[in-house]
Amino acid sequence: MRFLSLLLLFSLCTTASDKPNIIVILSDDVGFEEFGVYGVRKEASKTPNIDRLAERGVAFQTCWGQAICGPSRAVFFSGNYALHTGRYDNKLNFIPNGDVRKNKLPQFTKILHDGGYRVGFAGKWHNDLGGKLGLENDKLGIDEYVYYASANTLEKITGETLVPDENWEVGALSKEVITSRYWKPHLAKNGKLMKTTMNDYGPDIYTDFICDFIKRNAQAKQPFLAVYPMALAHTAHTVTPIEVAAGAKPSNKHYRKGSPEGRKCFENQIRYMDKLVGKIVEQVEKSGVAENTIIIYSSDNGTTSSSKGRGVEYGIHVPMIVAGAGIKQRGMVSQLTDFTDVLPTLVDFAGLSLPKDKNVDGNSLKLFLTGNSEKTKPVIYAFPGISRLVRTEDFMLEAVAPLYDKPRGRFYKTHGSFDGRGYENVTHNAEYAIKRKEFDQLMNDYPSTLPTDFKDPLWKSYKGMDKGLKHFQSKGQIKNHLSHPEEYKFYDSSF
Repeated sequence: MRFLSLLLLFSLCTTASDKPNIIVILSDDVGFEEFGVYGVRKEASKTPNIDRLAERGVAFQTCWGQAICGPSRAVFFSGNYALHTGRYDNKLNFIPNGDVRKNKLPQFTKILHDGGYRVGFAGKWHNDLGGKLGLENDKLGIDEYVYYASANTLEKITGETLVPDENWEVGALSKEVITSRYWKPHLAKNGKLMKTTMNDYGPDIYTDFICDFIKRNAQAKQPFLAVYPMALAHTAHTVTPIEVAAGAKPSNKHYRKGSPEGRKCFENQIRYMDKLVGKIVEQVEKSGVAENTIIIYSSDNGTTSSSKGRGVEYGIHVPMIVAGAGIKQRGMVSQLTDFTDVLPTLVDFAGLSLPKDKNVDGNSLKLFLTGNSEKTKPVIYAFPGISRLVRTEDFMLEAVAPLYDKPRGRFYKTHGSFDGRGYENVTHNAEYAIKRKEFDQLMNDYPSTLPTDFKDPLWKSYKGMDKGLKHFQSKGQIKNHLSHPEEYKFYDSSF
């Protein structure tokens, strides 16, 4: 694409202005291993457009989020780890009384809005930590939006009553009838319910909204922030326009990823996801703002039906790609980052400052991304569910879970690897005892706030923890939470 050539040219010859346009894209339930640029799956890449962004900018070998959508978005938008957001799992929220950061967490949409940016949002919100999109837009700093939500939320936003019919989605596992995010999607657009048919595909509507938002603000010479958390490729595996073009009928029927139909849908969801990213990239070029636009691409958590929700590295290991104006062409890098760095990086590129009453755990990546530093951060953290992970470039500690009688976790020397191939289990190797003690101190720098015993009365007395108690005591979680996904058992998982 001509745009990608321009990305390279401008990254070498210019730096971004004080207020570059910023586009943030977040795919759904797609771990780093599904992207061709990471080279984990030995097959033809399904993500050529995203791969090209990585080649022209910076692709982090190792970026960590959380293991499931809501908690990951809480970190992503606020710049704070779970011990400060309180979001450990969709079924587990906990902030101790008296936490100094309670109600003082920033949101990058609000900071950039207040700093002169026009903010547009499309896709999946699922971040009530910052406020309710459609109901508290002033609090969030979002000027216009189109997004998918539950029937209850949509009715509150639009004042309309939704009645389920045969075109609503039915969860493959839960069997619950829910609003559709794909064919004939249920979407709120700036306070009104959109009128759609079975020929309308939600991800196309989200993408068209983002493209129109880019075009309009480019024409007005208005600095913009476009935020696009995609609905692809969520656990809900349905046919895409790829199958429809081949003769299939539009349908919201869910297929489990483990079935042949589900696997095919999942892979085509990734292909279509990549196509939509390419469409946005093309729109930036057509709008004439390539020389002043930064694109950040990532995903919220590990891959659906494989790593999602697990307290191991594949559960929280996501792609992180940054390209565009002022970004040095580095390609794949070994330096570390995690989702707490997103907010301070965006604020820094926008030439703004963090509000004095707000706190973040992350660091700005601007100096590294622009070639003015060779360092990012020495340590990254994640708090998926009831477990913890800590990593440096050379060592990793995963599956620390006192509630499952694994308070010491598993300790690895990474040997320059980022995908598990080559990790050496040194949990009981006396040669690394001092290094392991250093990781105890690293954990103390960001301690978990969760109780260490399922019998602690907090599990039943604190709102937001009762579901977590049931969930993490289930047979499925006890069996799978600390185990590696079958496809990627590249390293020794013994304790």
